[in-house]
Amino acid sequence: MLPAGFPDLVMLHSPLFILLIPSSFRSRRARHLFDGMLNKTAASGKGHFGDLTDDLLRHVLSFLPAADALQTCVLDTGWRDHWRRTTSLPLIFDQSSFPSSERFKQLVKLFIHIRGNSPLDKCKIVACLDDVEERTYTNTILLIEYALKCQVKELLLSVAVDKDFEFEPLILDAPLISQHLKILHLERFELKRSTLNFSRCSVLEELEMQDCNIDARRISSKSLKRLCITDFCSFPMKFHIRIFAPGLISLQLDNFDGLTPSLEYMPSLETAYVWLHNSCYDSCHSNRQNCEYEDCSCHAYPVDEGVLLHGLSNAVNLELFIYRWDLECCPIFDKLKTLSLNEWFTTIDLPCILQHSPVLEVLTLQLGSTEV
Repeated sequence: MLPAGFPDLVMLHSPLFILLIPSSFRSRRARHLFDGMLNKTAASGKGHFGDLTDDLLRHVLSFLPAADALQTCVLDTGWRDHWRRTTSLPLIFDQSSFPSSERFKQLVKLFIHIRGNSPLDKCKIVACLDDVEERTYTNTILLIEYALKCQVKELLLSVAVDKDFEFEPLILDAPLISQHLKILHLERFELKRSTLNFSRCSVLEELEMQDCNIDARRISSKSLKRLCITDFCSFPMKFHIRIFAPGLISLQLDNFDGLTPSLEYMPSLETAYVWLHNSCYDSCHSNRQNCEYEDCSCHAYPVDEGVLLHGLSNAVNLELFIYRWDLECCPIFDKLKTLSLNEWFTTIDLPCILQHSPVLEVLTLQLGSTEV
């Protein structure tokens, strides 16, 4: 029940509280009554969230965008402490929110200054350009470096796509350094050479790349357990990038263009999904190597050493949409129990892979949209 004297109320909403403000006061008595209510709340030290635990308050803050969460610091020192200790931060920016590069720069500096180096479990950064004309991401790089400095364990990085602005990938050309980072997701990045050398990320276990331009000769990590490269990633066109991940357990590789990656030995691999689409530069117009088309990429395919199967030879579960000529150097799959193949394999090819899979239990042939 609202007190008398509060006609024509306007309700303002925020993710943290609901505040009732009278749009007009018809008497001095009503104004004093409202002031009294505020004074009682302040004196008690409790607002709408006064009875919630600290952990729950920090959980609520973890869902707020960076700019909104930062504003809670002005409520009182307690809210500032809660925000500083929040271990999950969504730093999501878009071009329309920061029409001025200077405004974006000020927010990033203020954010880093107020929060300090409190540890982070998870951080999601959706980047936007500092300046549309200069096409730079200087402030986003500062945020990435800040997250690593805060010992972040899960880092999700992507570049915002705005229909009003031309998309520009963010270029990473230096290796990431962290003794705490376990999960790394990259979306719409251009990844240069040493960036994909994760020797200085000693506990990295999961790496996912989506819609990234990969310009490197090698992806390297001894600690990596799960690798996913999908959603229109681009590999080099002049050489086969090598993937070195001896501890890998799970691999997904599909929907990319460029030359097929060459997989090095993966003794711990359990499950792999590899799908080579027509956009792959190793595809053949006639679905056979050394076809009649002189400009076909199949002529440059390194059959003698193979590209994929050697690295997959220890897998327990395989789903393959690959080229038939990889079977010419088919290894022994002495752990393989379930296998799914696409229609590119013929009755001539099947005996080869079956003879090299002594413990195979389930074979699935996907003929177009039909499974056999």
